Amino acid sequence: MIHGIKCLAHVLNPFSIGNFTSMNACWPGSCHDAHVFRMSNVGRHLDANHQDPGRGWLLGDSGYPCRPFLMTPILHPRNEAEERYNQAHISTRNIIERCFGVWKRTFHILHVEIRMKPAKVTRIVLACAVLHNMRRMWGEPNPDVQDDLDEQPDVQNFDGPMDGRGVRNRLIEQYFV
Repeated sequence: MIHGIKCLAHVLNPFSIGNFTSMNACWPGSCHDAHVFRMSNVGRHLDANHQDPGRGWLLGDSGYPCRPFLMTPILHPRNEAEERYNQAHISTRNIIERCFGVWKRTFHILHVEIRMKPAKVTRIVLACAVLHNMRRMWGEPNPDVQDDLDEQPDVQNFDGPMDGRGVRNRLIEQYFV
């Protein structure tokens, strides 16, 4: 959340680690991340069309429902394979957390309350995302970045049907056992 505006951002794809590939900054900060994702074009497209796990998965924290296309951590791992899965999940999600940290350190306006109309704040956030990608494309160095991750708020665990657990269990059996 950027001071009252919820950002849904996708960072990873095989061609641009650390670049924003999709962003929606139009939701009020009080909306839950899972709701924003479910209502997004990406979320609706994946819900209707994702049928090939070979094309990859999105990673979400425990505030998201586990879906066939959205892998979440296992809250209470029962064996070493589930522990290894969680470790791989966490280390991969750290990429986006670092990306957000660099983005916020580069554009200090993202650290403060922006006292403007929400539509203008949305344009500012999106402009910062575009400028971030351009800065990376041109090879500009990152600002002085400590090796800590962007501080994330505690999220409520998703409490609903977990229809992606079977996919996640097969993933664990195939790669982490």
